[in-house]
Order: sequence, then structure tokens, then C-alpha cells
Amino acid sequence: MFGWIKKQKNEGGVSSVTEKTDTREGNIATAVAPPKKEFRVAESVPEEKGLRVKVKERKGCSVSMSIEVPAEDVVSYIDKAFRRVQSKAKLPGFRPGKAPLEIVKQNFAGAAWEEAVDIMLRESIYEALTQKKLAGVGAPVVEKIDGQPGQAFRFEMKIECYPDFDVKDYKSLALKRKSAQVSQAEIDKRLEDVRESQSKLVLSSATVVEKNHFVVVDYDSYLGTQPVKNGQAKNQLIEMGAAQNVEGFTEGLLGAKDGETREIAVKFPVEHPQKDLAGKTLTFKTTVTAIKEKVSPTLDDDFAKDVGATDLVDLKERIRKEIETGLFRQQRDDLEKQVIEGLLAANGFEVPSSQVEERAKGLTEHLKKFLMERGAAMADWEANEAKMVDKNRPEAERQVRTSYILGKILEKENILVPDTDVDSKIKSIVDASPVGQRAEVESWSQSRRENIRSQMREEKLFDFLIQNAKVTDVTPS
Repeated sequence: MFGWIKKQKNEGGVSSVTEKTDTREGNIATAVAPPKKEFRVAESVPEEKGLRVKVKERKGCSVSMSIEVPAEDVVSYIDKAFRRVQSKAKLPGFRPGKAPLEIVKQNFAGAAWEEAVDIMLRESIYEALTQKKLAGVGAPVVEKIDGQPGQAFRFEMKIECYPDFDVKDYKSLALKRKSAQVSQAEIDKRLEDVRESQSKLVLSSATVVEKNHFVVVDYDSYLGTQPVKNGQAKNQLIEMGAAQNVEGFTEGLLGAKDGETREIAVKFPVEHPQKDLAGKTLTFKTTVTAIKEKVSPTLDDDFAKDVGATDLVDLKERIRKEIETGLFRQQRDDLEKQVIEGLLAANGFEVPSSQVEERAKGLTEHLKKFLMERGAAMADWEANEAKMVDKNRPEAERQVRTSYILGKILEKENILVPDTDVDSKIKSIVDASPVGQRAEVESWSQSRRENIRSQMREEKLFDFLIQNAKVTDVTPS
């Protein structure tokens, strides 16, 4: 069903067991994406069993309320609890669960009362939220429990709720759309990149190293007279015209002859990541083993065929379409970003702090994984983790608020994706895959059917928002 947290020690024999579960009945969920625990506002229903609910305070998304279960309803809950206890009771002379109810009442009064309290809390919390048209987020905190058999059962509850807001100004957003027109200069540059990728290194006829060369070297490095640990290399390729992490090495190779050995002094910068070498001067005993130069192919029809086109004209057209596709994707991403910024600016409201905290920790964990994969030290991360959570909290709030805004628009505009559209999307995914893998792709796509639907629904949402915006076309500077 849903859960609760008992915060205060019981009164009148109430159990002090603590429990946490989702505060949801059935499968109640919103269209909001990032928050993991959220619920649609329940439909208003008449008060059941005379439940008395009073909202004591509502501050932002935090709600405090007092709840009273009348004494006559407590009797019903106790009766229900005894029957549950009876089904599990073990008493001498009876099979498990078969002892008469009266005997069970004589032997398990305490257990039945604790069971009744548990049932009352669970059912009355849901009924209270339903009665007040509140949608709970996370587990409520229950405190000041007061009750005993034969009397009214009272408690207080604190819970974070779905924010109460009406989304504004989403049909008249001012957007600037950058041109997706492809220039000849962009085509020429991409064509040159393709040409460059097909270039080859060949032995140079030159006898000394020059700036345009690629040099193959062997070297040993020394700090003073001592060899540097892991400071040796064989057949190391050095591009003479490229920027280097440590200045001075390539300069020391200029003018060297093939087969020549030189000692090159290189001073490492003070900010160099290898702390034992930072700020120190190393000597590289370096031997040139080969001098090479780059040879690029001629841009002609033969070259175009080598890279999969029919001729040079066809290659240029393929490049143009590829660039255009990328520009349209950038254009769309930029428009969606502007939509989100506009919606956030027009819709300021408080969101549940628990969801912000959860999202901030998620962002921080993602950053941790990224840094760990790139060799960051765990000790350094642990020393700064709390600061990173704090740093990520504003972005987490933006993401949670964005999800609520978009969810509200989806609901308000009734933007849906029918099964036929999902079927068509899956078919296009399958048709685009290699023939031998289509059965596997079909199975995988069907298993992600609802994810695909969600992605399509989000795309329809942004289509709607952009179509209803005031869009001005601009030319990038």
C-alpha cells in the first residue's frame, strides 16, 4: 500500500516499529519524469469511517496535519486485526490459524492492537491525503500517536506533497531559431577533414627534422643523473607541428639528423600532474630513428570512390546532407533549451526538497563515476563529495521543477502517443537494423516499449511548445 515513519515513541501501547515504503495506493503516478516518488492528486471522496482530518500548516510542499479515527471505527480496526492474528496464531491443541477467535483475543490482545495501529495508520494516511486532495511524495513522518482500545485514535503527520501550481505562459514563449543552412566553407572544411583522415605517413627524403615532419624517436629521461621511473619510450611518434604538454622537447629535435642522438633539457611546469616532476628540469636522451611526412590524396573522383561515394560531386552532396542533419539537430536542441529556460522563468514555485536532494545526489554520483573512470583518486573525491552535492543542488532543483512543469503541460494538453505510433516507431527501428539482427532488435524494442512511448511523448510536447511559440529566425554571427 504505502508507508509511514513513526517518529515519536508510542503512547497507550502503540508499537515503535519504524517502516518505510512508497506512499502510493495501486499504481498512482504522474507524467513527471525525474522524481522517483510522486503521485497524482487523488479524486475527492466522501470521508470514510468518519475520519477527521485537519491541515495544521502548509508551507511550500510540506504539509502538517492532525488525523483522528473515531472510537467506533477503532473497534472495527481491532476486529480486523484480531482476524489477521487469528490466521497466524499458534496455540496448544489447535492447528496453526485454527484457534477460536475468543481464545485468540484472550492470548494476543497486545499483538492485535499493534496490528490494528499499523492498519489504521496505513489506511487513514491514504484516506487523509485523498480527502484533502493532496498527492504525497515520499514517506510521511508520523508523530504524537495517541490511542488505545475503546478510544479515538489520534496522530499527527508531516509529508511533502506534489506542488500546487498552474503552469503559465507556455503558449507564447519567445524563441530565436538559428539558421540550419549549410555554407560552402563548411562543406570545404569537412571535405578537407575527410581528405586528412585518408592521409598517410611515409618516409621523408629530408635529411634533418623540420617543423612539418613526424619524427619517430627512442628516449630515456633523467632527473639529474637518475633515470626517471617509466620515463623511457621506443618508437614514439612525435608530430613536430602539434602542441605539446611539455614545451621544449620538439624544439630540441629541430635540425636533428636521422639516427642522431641528442640530450634535450625540458623544464616541467609547476602545475604538471606528476607532482614528483612538477617544476623540475629533465634531460631526455633522444635518438631519431625515422623522419616521416604526411602525404594527402588528391580530391578527385577516385578519392571519392575510395571513401564510398560514386564521384566527387556525390561526396560533396553527402557531406552537405550530413552537416545539415547536424545543424537541424543543434537547432532543435537549442530551441528546446530556450523552451525550458522560458518555462522556468515564467513558473517559479517550490518543489519537494526530498526530490531535489535525491536528484542532487544522482548528479553527484554520475560525476563520481565519470571521474573514477578517468583515474581520479577516491580519497580526493570523498574529501569533496559533500561540496559537490551542494554545488549540484541548484541544477537539481531546476531539473525537478522542469519535470513538474512539463508533466503539467502534458496533462493539461492531453498529449498522448497511441499504440499505433509506438508500433510504427518500433518497426522503423527494426527495419533500419541489419537483417540478421532484426529479431533481436524487435524483442529489445518491445521490452522498452513504454520508454519509447515516453520519448515520443516528450518529442510531441516540444513540437507543441515550439509550434505555439513566437519564433524569430536569426543568422548565427
